[in-house]
Amino acid sequence: MKLTKRTKLIGEVIGIAIGAILAAYGIQGFIVYSGLGAGGVGGIALLLYYTFDLPVGVVTFLLNMPLFILGWREVDKQFVFKTIWGLAILSIFLDIFSGVQPFDFDDIFLGALYGGVIFGFATAIVFHFGGSLGGSDIVSKVLQKKHGIPMGTSALAINGVIILISWAVLGPKVALYTLVMIFVFGRVLDLIQSGVPSKSITIISDRSEALVDRIRLDLGRGATFLHGRGAYTCEAKDVIICVISLPEVGRLKRAVREIDPQAFIIIQNAGEVLGSGFVRNE
Repeated sequence: MKLTKRTKLIGEVIGIAIGAILAAYGIQGFIVYSGLGAGGVGGIALLLYYTFDLPVGVVTFLLNMPLFILGWREVDKQFVFKTIWGLAILSIFLDIFSGVQPFDFDDIFLGALYGGVIFGFATAIVFHFGGSLGGSDIVSKVLQKKHGIPMGTSALAINGVIILISWAVLGPKVALYTLVMIFVFGRVLDLIQSGVPSKSITIISDRSEALVDRIRLDLGRGATFLHGRGAYTCEAKDVIICVISLPEVGRLKRAVREIDPQAFIIIQNAGEVLGSGFVRNE
């Protein structure tokens, strides 16, 4: 059943709000409670909170206002609208959750670990519904659009500067644990957005048709033939390309070994696979 645009938008707005509330809980309950910093605009807001006791939520929203003006001109309007909504909910609940303590712990590493996991999971929810929580995301999008600078490069540079400032203000120990939190956050975000990496398989064999039949029978996977030619023998060969899940790798190796022990196999990570048998491409 297809959803109407209005129903879909309402679902996205609710989803972004849930993600923003969860993010606020993770930030206050673990990151702020442990005295950690962060990257982007949120990192600046935390530094101002630790230094001048300014409310994290209000400062986060105010610091993002100039970025929204920039983004409104250069970035997709719907993305900016959803980001403003997500940031507004995040800012409100950051101050509502001020002082919250999920459970009693005094280990800064646990704070970095739990904070990174919850913040990463919450951000993935917001991204899934087409929004963001503001900050350097907008700057990175503008730099990519106007100057062709990859978003990852610009985000790394911005976060690097803020971490250096955190090093000076909060001390080296806290800055290093902040890096741990950012690393965990990034890994969780990547894992949820892309899923467990599938494997892209390239097989060069003299018995390619028999191998494809076995792959279909044992794994239930399709494959594609590419026409190739051996550089040493100059003989024509059919090269098999297929994508399988991680648990299927062992079964594929066994099938190839039984059909053609001399086959040449290349196994690579496929970070994200869209299509039949994997994630629906919608």
